[in-house]
Amino acid sequence: MSPKPARPRYAAEVVDVRPITPHMRRITLAGEGLRLLGIDRPAQWVKLFFPGQEGVARIGRAYTVRGFSHAFAAMDVDFVLHGDDGPASRWAARAERGEMLDVAGPRGGHAIDPRAKNYILVGDATALPAICAIVEALPAHVRARLFIEVANKAEEQRLRSNAALDVQWLHSGAEAPGATGRLELAVQAADLDTRNCQAWIAGESFMVRSVRTHLTVDRGVPEHALDSQGYWKLGVADARG
Repeated sequence: MSPKPARPRYAAEVVDVRPITPHMRRITLAGEGLRLLGIDRPAQWVKLFFPGQEGVARIGRAYTVRGFSHAFAAMDVDFVLHGDDGPASRWAARAERGEMLDVAGPRGGHAIDPRAKNYILVGDATALPAICAIVEALPAHVRARLFIEVANKAEEQRLRSNAALDVQWLHSGAEAPGATGRLELAVQAADLDTRNCQAWIAGESFMVRSVRTHLTVDRGVPEHALDSQGYWKLGVADARG
């Protein structure tokens, strides 16, 4: 299989940095080249290339676009802060206004089905920016069930939507959100309306496969009505490609 073609990179400047929760930081990037990215749907992701040592190739990591302004050629990216265990987390924890990085993409994204009456969204902390963007795009006639795992109550976020939301927050404690098995059990135990339904799942890869199998095999959700993406794997860097 031939490798994916390289996408153009555009320079972007950090223009704002602010905390969302104790372990999530929103960084706003701006640059005229960002207008060319074609951000037009929720849950799209871009590759961010972080500054490195001189003479060393920049390290790229995939991140969801939390919000995008065509008027200001600016995008918001929410970073889960894991400590110093990776170049992206280290950079995000210390980033300041005026710093530069490169952006390429976008890929992926979720197309909202305007005919769907029910939505099921399942994800861990890494999927929360995409979940927030999706529910903000849902029409008012939709009823959405959400299952979200974060470390603790302080990491929960207020969700805004025209749709009717039923949110179940799960807490992983000292374990990594998405890798505890709690999301799978919560979805399996839930009374779900899968009629005229769309489902979206993202986060740790094993969890995503498990929930997807349950919804298709046990709940009868058609494959065409289910959108899933493994964002990360334990011990694997940049699993989203």
